[in-house]
Amino acid sequence: MSYGLTFVNNSNVVVLDSEFSRLVVVARGTWSGNGSGVGVSFPAVVTTAEPPLVFVRPNQSNMFCFCKISGSPGAWTGFSFVGISGQGTSGSWFSAAFKSNETAKFGMRLWDGASKLLFDNGTPAAQFTRTIVGWTYLGAEQTSQGVYRLSWTAYSPLSTGDYMLLNNIAMDVAGSTSRQGNMYALWQYESDRLVIQAVGVDLQRTLYTPVVFAKPIS
Repeated sequence: MSYGLTFVNNSNVVVLDSEFSRLVVVARGTWSGNGSGVGVSFPAVVTTAEPPLVFVRPNQSNMFCFCKISGSPGAWTGFSFVGISGQGTSGSWFSAAFKSNETAKFGMRLWDGASKLLFDNGTPAAQFTRTIVGWTYLGAEQTSQGVYRLSWTAYSPLSTGDYMLLNNIAMDVAGSTSRQGNMYALWQYESDRLVIQAVGVDLQRTLYTPVVFAKPIS
């Protein structure tokens, strides 16, 4: 930055800068439902052009599939997913964005040169904690519909209190030709691991989709 304000912590890491937004918690809450589908509405519409980042942490071993961030650019309203049929699901979530809200009654606010609010000391921040980018292929099995379910895992303990980014799980996996496969994320507390699955016809054995974790820090 050439002018403005920069705040650096004891490790010489830039925490605040008047040119760049921090990842802040826009909303947070809990869910409770069943495997047929869970829908969560944000307490207020998120007005960013891009979808907010939605992070989830289930209370029990469960699955996330057919994930969706609801709304449209400038008007994001919530998220949804499907779990394991016949099994209850509950957990905690928070949505985050690189923006801030005017929430504090006193303290400090920071804007950039375009009058975008970058920081309000009453808005909780979030921090990325880890990312899985390398996967071990576990194998494939054919489903009753005649398609294949491929599975991958990686060492990444679930006991850290981190939340998983749902946006990446909402994306399809590209096939070898024109077909695509749906992505599933299985939290397995009993094995202390995350398993990613993709269901399709002509899917590759290599998975390139990263899984990102974060947690609120306030």
